[in-house]
Amino acid sequence: MATHRPFRPLPLLGNPHVQTVLGNLLSWTGNRHAATVRTVPLPDGDALAIHDSCPPVWQRGGPIAALVHGLAGCHRSGYMRRIDNRLTAAGVRVVRIDLRGAGAGMKLARRFYNAACSPDVRAVIEALHRDSPASRIALLGFSLGGNVVLRLAAEAGVDPVGGLAAVVALAPPIDLVRCSELISRQPFYDRFYVRQLIAQVAEHGRHFPDLPSVEFPARATLRDFDEVYTAPRWGFANALAYYEHASATSLIPTIRVPCLILTARDDPFVAVTSFLEATPGPGVTIDITLHGGHLGFLGGDGAGGIRWAESRVISWARSQLGDCQGGVRSS
Repeated sequence: MATHRPFRPLPLLGNPHVQTVLGNLLSWTGNRHAATVRTVPLPDGDALAIHDSCPPVWQRGGPIAALVHGLAGCHRSGYMRRIDNRLTAAGVRVVRIDLRGAGAGMKLARRFYNAACSPDVRAVIEALHRDSPASRIALLGFSLGGNVVLRLAAEAGVDPVGGLAAVVALAPPIDLVRCSELISRQPFYDRFYVRQLIAQVAEHGRHFPDLPSVEFPARATLRDFDEVYTAPRWGFANALAYYEHASATSLIPTIRVPCLILTARDDPFVAVTSFLEATPGPGVTIDITLHGGHLGFLGGDGAGGIRWAESRVISWARSQLGDCQGGVRSS
């Protein structure tokens, strides 16, 4: 297993935009274990698709990790596959969740995911707990998925989630108002995400032609997307009301489950100020690196790999899950 050591960017890769873009471009990876696609029903009639990778050594009661993708992502996202590969190699059963309207869940849900969809993730964890009541479950969220899992971690203090043993959030936008302001000043990233989201919505609409169509501005921004689509579809007055409701920042002091939050000070569109101002609850560790960009963290992990943050969260999650069989190969 990789040991925890400070993050140092690879030579010439200290720039946050290089880290962010290159980290995304170097994303291809195959699946080392075949995944079984299952569905998890939701109370409103929609359903989620989950991709269940169960290594041969895993037995009922063994450790489970559930992964939640970020904005415009799905089970095929590079970080989801890499984490899956490395944890299953260690004997952990891994479930990659497609949120509503994403990946294999495109045909299963009339609604589209948002940053406050922690009840949907709860439904998955509860299903896993029913299937294997003795299993300890680690929940890992990436980018927007990180905000979602932090919300669930806080909600678990009032309404416990069976089996939930640990939560990891990597580069979570915990203050969506500040993050929206940041990304609006960087058109490259703004347009990159909004194009993917609009394409997802268009594909989703083809599966549900009876849903009302939506017209996006010619040069829509992420704020426009949430104003025109996300907010009205989920009953919010506007994008600002949605951002204020969905942001996990005010919930961090209430988290009681062991939790690791990992982010970079130079993340181009996740505001570091929100983490510096946060008062973490007991058992919550906020790790802020000087460099890394957004989901980049391309630097030596101490085990021959260059995905430092992924090694860090895997190491921490495994320490919370307890004994796992096998070893983890770096990627």
